[in-house]
Amino acid sequence: MNEMDENEEILQKMIQFTSKSLRHISMKEHYRVIMELGSGSYGHVLQVEHKAQDKAIALKLMRKKSTKKEIFLMEYCVSLCLSSHPNIIGTLRVAFETNKYYAFAQELATAGDLYSILEPGVGLPETMVKRCAMQLAEALDFMHSKALVHRDVKLDNILIFDKDCHLIKLADFGLTRLEGFLLSPMSGTLPYSAPELCSLEESETLELDSSLDVWAFGVLIFCISSGCFPWDTALCKDKQYEDFALWQSNQDYLDIPSPWKQFTHQALDMFQKLLTVNPDKRRPAVEVQKYLKVPWKIGSIKDNSNMLDNSKYLEESVDNINFLQVNAGNESTSTKTSSMISEDSSPINPSAQGGTWDDQRPSLDE
Repeated sequence: MNEMDENEEILQKMIQFTSKSLRHISMKEHYRVIMELGSGSYGHVLQVEHKAQDKAIALKLMRKKSTKKEIFLMEYCVSLCLSSHPNIIGTLRVAFETNKYYAFAQELATAGDLYSILEPGVGLPETMVKRCAMQLAEALDFMHSKALVHRDVKLDNILIFDKDCHLIKLADFGLTRLEGFLLSPMSGTLPYSAPELCSLEESETLELDSSLDVWAFGVLIFCISSGCFPWDTALCKDKQYEDFALWQSNQDYLDIPSPWKQFTHQALDMFQKLLTVNPDKRRPAVEVQKYLKVPWKIGSIKDNSNMLDNSKYLEESVDNINFLQVNAGNESTSTKTSSMISEDSSPINPSAQGGTWDDQRPSLDE
């Protein structure tokens, strides 16, 4: 049995155990709601306090009407398996159901997400960009070493713990699946979506691979560096993407596309490796760690403050936790606290929603 098969077997055992031990509770008896962090078609994410422990945590509530139990269990168990990594949001061993919701708890990220601090058309300072790239690369490398693919790497799913991004964490594993999972064509495309996924025809499928995350990671780095996306969709009908793809295959003959002229030759070399159109030639996310000591933006060439020390990444990487060491039978509750904004989530604006928070929040009796 290879590692991917072993990981799948462990996940299935965790899901089965959690399903059997899932408690039915009344939230009102155990939790005090502080505020709503996000909402969407899936349900709500609430900041709450546990009445007995006075601990602030985040609860993700998923509507039973629109969420199959096995989908809820998959997200919870994957999140729990990965949460030991310092750059992945912590998930507590707290999962339950109410009359209308499935729920699980995570640590609270009080500073928001990358989207909330990004200035459109400007981006983040290069030092912050490199901090984000370094930490996110480690989170993705950890996931990919377990044959898990996130599938939704984007600004909203990178939670921050301080405004200078000294600590960021990857969140929302609702779409995460094991490598080899068959993907169908998308109903719509995002700027983060890789070309091999965007170009799928109606009757085609694509085997899930970590290279999809790497492409999204490369797009995200461009986005936080510049404050905009490099293209709307990775299809040749998109002029920005077409120019990039043509330049990538004919660098000796074509000029650098205009949106990319803001980057140094070293940074362009890095982007070429992360955003190679051929997924088989795409380098892993940790490739960025080789470029932390060189300038990425043209304007920063003379500014040594933008250089990060990457000496530790020249050593052999050490795994932070063995995926198979997770004990599905351990019901002890972690003392960590958490927050996450989900795939569909958006901050609550009572005036825009046509009512107050009290009008809209889910009843704790549900």
